[in-house]
Amino acid sequence: MGTGPMGPVPPMGAGPMGPVPPMGPVPPVGFPPFVESPRNGAGIAALVLGLVGASIAGVPFLFWAGAILGVLAVVFGVVGIGRACNGAATNKAMAIVGTVFGGLACALAVVGLLLTVGLIDKAKKEIDEEDRKRDTTATAPPSASDGPDESDELDKDRKSADKLTLDFGKTASYRDGLKVTASQPEEVELGKYSAKEGFVAYKVEITVENGTGKDVDLELTQVKARDGDGAGLERTYDFTKGPSFNQGITGRPHPGKSVTGTYVYLVPEKKAHDRMEVSVEPGVITYKEATWTGAVK
Repeated sequence: MGTGPMGPVPPMGAGPMGPVPPMGPVPPVGFPPFVESPRNGAGIAALVLGLVGASIAGVPFLFWAGAILGVLAVVFGVVGIGRACNGAATNKAMAIVGTVFGGLACALAVVGLLLTVGLIDKAKKEIDEEDRKRDTTATAPPSASDGPDESDELDKDRKSADKLTLDFGKTASYRDGLKVTASQPEEVELGKYSAKEGFVAYKVEITVENGTGKDVDLELTQVKARDGDGAGLERTYDFTKGPSFNQGITGRPHPGKSVTGTYVYLVPEKKAHDRMEVSVEPGVITYKEATWTGAVK
């Protein structure tokens, strides 16, 4: 290399103590290899949802919740099994158990549904039976009367009767104070759109007087008419005569109040001016039927 002030300069690669050995490879500086955590969440969710769903699916009125949890358990279980098969999860057994319990929850939900329907049906029958017993014990058969004394006597004689037959214009009285009167049928003329060829129209007015100490529900009142041979008659309407002409018995009259309904029936001409029968069942549930009969005008 040459000569310096202190002496000859050593060649490159050599030091004062001798040749410098070559440097070896420097070990790389880095991090430990990355290991991905197993994705076990789906399998765990399947097991939890399956167990909870199976425990409540068979309970009446909770079957729907068990069915939902069971379906979710099956879905998560399938996902968990797939991840385990791909090596992304390590809890394949847990996912399988969760799927099985999910399917069990769905099956038990059907049982819960059947139990719920059975309980509802049983409760309905019990309620109907209680209503029937209450109607049998609380409802008194009607009696015909023109005055208080005659009413008491006829009612006393007919306590076991389901219904009584009265003449038109008479009053059917019930033990709780309710009174029903059917007027004498009268022939009426209808408009051309309401009249029916070969038939005669007869109007009957039904009056219900609330002599009880409470409101009476008459919304379900039924009125039926038959001709002299017992054949049913068709009710008709004529809206040209105003609402009162077509309004039947309805409402909840207060104590001491009365309600009047108008009913118009079509009678075949060959049976006109004969006899009619009109049956009234106030409120349907509370009171038994009374029947009026007689010749028509």
